[in-house]
Amino acid sequence: MGWTGGEWHESTASIEREAFRSSRDRPARGRSSVPEVEIENAPPGLLDRPADNLEASGLSIVLPALNEERGVAAVLRRIPRQGLRRLGFSASIYLLDGNSTDRTRAVAERLGASVFVQSGRGKGSAFREFVPTITERFTVVLDSDGTYPPEMIPRLVKKLRAGNPVVVGSRMRGSIERGAMSNANLLGNRLLSGFASLLFRIRISDVCSGMWAFDSAKLKSLGLTAEGFELEADIFAECALRGIPIAEVPIPYSKRIGEPKLRLREGLRIAFALVRKRIRGKEPRPVEPIVAERAEIFAPPGPEA
Repeated sequence: MGWTGGEWHESTASIEREAFRSSRDRPARGRSSVPEVEIENAPPGLLDRPADNLEASGLSIVLPALNEERGVAAVLRRIPRQGLRRLGFSASIYLLDGNSTDRTRAVAERLGASVFVQSGRGKGSAFREFVPTITERFTVVLDSDGTYPPEMIPRLVKKLRAGNPVVVGSRMRGSIERGAMSNANLLGNRLLSGFASLLFRIRISDVCSGMWAFDSAKLKSLGLTAEGFELEADIFAECALRGIPIAEVPIPYSKRIGEPKLRLREGLRIAFALVRKRIRGKEPRPVEPIVAERAEIFAPPGPEA
């Protein structure tokens, strides 16, 4: 996106009060407010607690979005709530909105998500602004364009509960649906992952993955500086510099719902961000090799009973 960051001097309390107001109650930013929409057959009460209740519920699921009304609806409907409950987790779901001008916020609210509207611009800036408000023990982040499998969330959470502080869903170790990624993008992802592994001397197979899971305390300890799409590379670099091991879980990757936003220049920005982080940071701390699950388990579980 190439956006600049927001204001970071606000207290957590003020961020919570403002950001978690319903999008219908907040003043419009540049355009008229998003109209309320009706969604047929939308299951009510998808969250296990009200949107304005910030008490810990065990698991925070965060969906960054900018004009993803179709994608976010599909992702929210596919989150395996029953599977998470069987693991003993009550999930709180948040739409991390980058000031969408379509119906993204209205759709998310109708499907039960709490909406957090960032004060600045850019995916990285939004995530950095949101992280201090997290109260849950674990946090899962995945893009809201339908490319990443919500069905795999329980598997990532199991990894966290087993003691892994950070888990990444690896497309390179899993499967990629035909047409979901061009040959150029596939090559670019492999090159960036190889470059990151070489630069920080810690192997990672998919540094640009949009699906991560964290022990929230470890997440809050990272000194993230990303403003845009370099967020995932920033997360990897911070883990490497701080000696935080990353587990990998193979995942399937699907075709995007809606128009793509990434361009070639974003790959160059990610590479430069990795170099800046490496130069400015201390020597990476030695960690155990990144743990990768066997590739044959990448397929997501079937529909919930």
